[in-house]
Amino acid sequence: MIEGRRIRLRGISADSQQDARERMEARARLWQQLLTAPAGSVPVEAFRAELRRLDGEASPYSSAILEPIEQQPDADNIITRNRYGSLVLNSISLCFVDVDRFRCGFWASLFGGKKREEQALLEAVRRECAADCTLSARVYRTAHGWRVMLRGEGLSIGSAREAELFSALQADPLYAELCRKQLCWRARLSPKPFYRGLKRYPLAQSSVHRPEEWISAYEKATAGLAVCRLLDSFGPPLHDAIVELHDTFTLARKCDLELA
Repeated sequence: MIEGRRIRLRGISADSQQDARERMEARARLWQQLLTAPAGSVPVEAFRAELRRLDGEASPYSSAILEPIEQQPDADNIITRNRYGSLVLNSISLCFVDVDRFRCGFWASLFGGKKREEQALLEAVRRECAADCTLSARVYRTAHGWRVMLRGEGLSIGSAREAELFSALQADPLYAELCRKQLCWRARLSPKPFYRGLKRYPLAQSSVHRPEEWISAYEKATAGLAVCRLLDSFGPPLHDAIVELHDTFTLARKCDLELA
């Protein structure tokens, strides 16, 4: 509360949580000055410009991820909790492709359904790896589509190679746009709370709904659910600590679990 008004503040930093906190406190001071100064004495445009300055000189083509950081496995990977409470891996070292539908011809889709789409997607991934000996791939089934994990030469966020693979594997357009804005690839690691009738994660602390209580209930309710299931792998073996982290969190190797 500032001068009797409830104002939601944020601090953004690419360096550290401490730097983000200091920027948030600087924002609070700016609002304090604006609300306590005589009416009209603080130019609104100057006030807005200073707020933008506190966000840093981020690329106009990027968007900050305003999610609580739960874990940072290494310099290239961060686990956050998204707006509805699921854990998400944000990576610049491991490419993820979210595929909701894989168009494989009208009649094939009409009579083959999801199974035919899945076979066509696997074949497309196989072709890409055969054409590029540096490309490694793992294909997973999700509750409503597929997830493809990739690593290869020339594959980085915003690269021409990324665009080629996203096109060839028919990446979900909304997912592709999110990656472009946030300058990282994202993969959900834990089930959506809606599958067990839970309300979304409470972003603000309150005496009624505390995040730690919600998380405890969420983890208990979703304990028997997997996020994805490993179907096949192609190209050079793709094994490292982050791949293992992904498969462990998502329960991708538990073939008998319900997907959520």
